[in-house]
Amino acid sequence: MALTVIILLCFAALLPFPGLGERDHSGELNTFPVEVIVINDITKEQISYSTTVTEGWTMFGALNELQHTNSSFRFTHTTDPHYGIFLESVNGLPGSKTDNTYWKLLSEKPGEHPIPLEVGMGCYQPQRDEILILEFTKYHPKRDLFHHDL
Repeated sequence: MALTVIILLCFAALLPFPGLGERDHSGELNTFPVEVIVINDITKEQISYSTTVTEGWTMFGALNELQHTNSSFRFTHTTDPHYGIFLESVNGLPGSKTDNTYWKLLSEKPGEHPIPLEVGMGCYQPQRDEILILEFTKYHPKRDLFHHDL
């Protein structure tokens, strides 16, 4: 009985399992460059940064990597227990409820216009050749919140 189990285990070890031995699925995750553009829509300033992202990382991970490797980029965040991670400030500039300002997260893929992210930075996974945009902008409470048709 023990010999049968050993033979079956050895045979199973030789089977071609998906993800083993193939170049793209060898257990090593691919890395790729991602551009991060910080835009202040109010002052019209713009700064570009580059970082390397590992496949499967979230935007939060990409920004952490950028902050770790580039001393001129800093960000802070808050975590809501129900909604996750929110970008609070970039390079010392925080959003403000009093001033109706916030950091808008956008993605620009090759050949497309920038679009707002549908999920937060804790869930969004950057793709190869993508530009991540952090845009500091104002919102108009009556027009932007709950009244999109006004």
